[in-house]
Amino acid sequence: MSREACRRRGADLRLAAVATLAALLAALPAAAQTEPGADNRVVLRVNDRIVTLYDYQRALAEQIRQIRNAPALTDLQRQERLGEVGRIIMKAMFEEQLILSRADQLAVVIDESDVEQQMRATWERYGIETEEQFRDALAQSGMREEDFRARTRIELRANVVRGREVAPRIDLADEDLRRFYRENQERFAIPERARFEEVVILEGVVPADRMAPLASLARTRLVSGEEAAKVAEGLGEGSTPVDVGWVTPGDLATALDAVAWDLQPGDVAEAVSARGGLHVLKMLEREPASVQPFEDVRDAIEREERGRLFEEEYTLYMEELAEAAYIVERLPEEAVGYRPVATPSLDADALGLLSRFGPDAGAQPDASAQDAEEPVAEETGDGSDA
Repeated sequence: MSREACRRRGADLRLAAVATLAALLAALPAAAQTEPGADNRVVLRVNDRIVTLYDYQRALAEQIRQIRNAPALTDLQRQERLGEVGRIIMKAMFEEQLILSRADQLAVVIDESDVEQQMRATWERYGIETEEQFRDALAQSGMREEDFRARTRIELRANVVRGREVAPRIDLADEDLRRFYRENQERFAIPERARFEEVVILEGVVPADRMAPLASLARTRLVSGEEAAKVAEGLGEGSTPVDVGWVTPGDLATALDAVAWDLQPGDVAEAVSARGGLHVLKMLEREPASVQPFEDVRDAIEREERGRLFEEEYTLYMEELAEAAYIVERLPEEAVGYRPVATPSLDADALGLLSRFGPDAGAQPDASAQDAEEPVAEETGDGSDA
């Protein structure tokens, strides 16, 4: 490849990476950033955190744009997603405010250097090399740099909370991993495999009346122990060696597969007509079906099981936070039903979520502190303004 071709290829790869990052950025929920003149009416309050109608509508519009422009969706799928989009956006905003409220209670602060480091890591992951390329990605997504920084900071704060309060709940012993291994043996099965070589008598190169005799001669020499390369060389033009390599049942052409697995190491099959001509196949090695040893797959099992358990525990954790939270809703019609109707919950202190913040931490916010336009709050717990 010429230097100019290499340069163009590198530029194309960087542009592709920028486009990928742009798509990622566009998929991120919009950070709360109410602008002058926007509708600042509060549609959701979670403890001391709020979501305004502007925040919601901005995120909703972006999600609708993505759904309408998604080429993989059928018309029916597109309509179904558009019908759910309001509830999906509100659910995401509710959960984000819930976890960030907990981050406030834990006094989680993210240093600007951590934000920079995470942003650089994102650049590297998508092959972004310069500030200019990053700005291009932002421009393509319609996102401002401050938006991206805000999203990065939010994710880092949420990760700290998850690391402190969800990860320690996961109890995964070695015996749990071994039990998973025993109960899922089929996932770690290694199919039977064998290594083959062959000599092919090429159709269209060798006269038709000479193909069968040459194939028979090739088989005789392979049986005697000659390597396929030497056999083909000795047979002359129209004979070619093929190092088939390691294959499993079903990998070969149907006609070859039908005879291959009746062989044992050293055996040579009768000539078989398949693509390209007559194939004379020899099995070199064979390994029976087996199961990967536990130690070889232990780390993969642990990653999978930790991920599964984390999702379960995180779901429970978020339910606990919701039960303990002070929540006020004034929802747009299309967002109604974004979460199940809450039933009276445990006292926040009983959940151990507010005890570290002092005796008054669990007190319900004074009604006079609420916006005069807000409806009566849905109380799902004693609440916290910590």
